[in-house]
Amino acid sequence: MNTVNTAAVLFDFAGTLFDDRALRDVHLQQLRFVAAAAGAEPDDIGDAALRTAYRTGMGIAYRTVATQPAYLHRTLFATAFTAMAEALGGHIDDHTAQQAVDRQYRATIDEAVLRPDCLETLAALGAAGVHVQIVSNIDDEQLLPMIDRLGLHRVIDGAVSSESARSCKPDPAIYSVALAKAGVEPRHALFVGDSLGHDVTGPAALGIRTAWLAPATSADPGDARPDAVIHALADVLDLVSVGASR
Repeated sequence: MNTVNTAAVLFDFAGTLFDDRALRDVHLQQLRFVAAAAGAEPDDIGDAALRTAYRTGMGIAYRTVATQPAYLHRTLFATAFTAMAEALGGHIDDHTAQQAVDRQYRATIDEAVLRPDCLETLAALGAAGVHVQIVSNIDDEQLLPMIDRLGLHRVIDGAVSSESARSCKPDPAIYSVALAKAGVEPRHALFVGDSLGHDVTGPAALGIRTAWLAPATSADPGDARPDAVIHALADVLDLVSVGASR
């Protein structure tokens, strides 16, 4: 991949700047909360069954928004928790579903940990004159406090949430908003993320170059065909002009 003419690097947030899989045990507490509120006994059900019920709920929730270019993730998660309760044979009202979302958001805000090379990589890009931006499918009520708590405000030039853009990846509008904020043409931007659909196929359709943060060295991007496959955020420095002088 070319190491020149990269004026902006756009980063996905969850799963990219921090590993959201590391929050599985933290978020399990919300699943136990929903199960108990639905009249089930979490200890009798077991953690694996709780996760299965949540995946069922998320599948239902995503199908309700599949044709929409934008939606609030608070609504998505509330729908998922409600459907999860039903999958467990119970029911929760909207107030309880919103409580579960509040708990999940707070847990993510408080417990997320950046990848070890995150701040150093973003700072190096900024020092080299590269525009650094977060582009995330997340609500502002979660994104903004996380940027502050994790110290990202010191190493980024801006952030675009799906809420502020009124567009959720892979809808093209969110990438266009990010490019406008960066003041660059698509061919001068690089999008970095862990989702093949949201962070590779979506931005590539607008002519943005892409780098896929693979979950494992053996992972195969299939038909998505990112311009580069990386295994650490620091690898981005070798894909732009910063890497040329290293």
